[in-house]
Amino acid sequence: MDWSIKSSADGKGLDPLTGSGDGRTRLLKTIQSLQIKLNARIRDFRKDLPKKFLFFLVGFYCATAFATVIGQTGDWDIMSAAVAVAVVEGIGALMYKASAPLLDRSRNLIVLFNYWKSGLTLGLFLDSFKYEISWE
Repeated sequence: MDWSIKSSADGKGLDPLTGSGDGRTRLLKTIQSLQIKLNARIRDFRKDLPKKFLFFLVGFYCATAFATVIGQTGDWDIMSAAVAVAVVEGIGALMYKASAPLLDRSRNLIVLFNYWKSGLTLGLFLDSFKYEISWE
């Protein structure tokens, strides 16, 4: 039985960690894998970007309109907050629910409404910092 010692310095030896002789380290493979995943995520984000941006801005506008109209009376604050929470939670449940055959067909629409929900939430959050100055 002949034992031979192979070195990775000459490029002929096997990588002891992965068993392949392609010359790449695990760190390099991990970085390349992350780069491929990041590029795929960026491509998914850029798909239908104008529609996503439009839905986000419409959600932001809806939040401003919602806060302005409901704030005029002051009688329906609790009910309007409950409706807003129910809508946001309903869209979130549809977005992050396990895949169902009925939801797979309307996945793009659910994603667009998720952007609307994000605009609505951000708009309501920013609207909460408004304050009134009384000049007496």
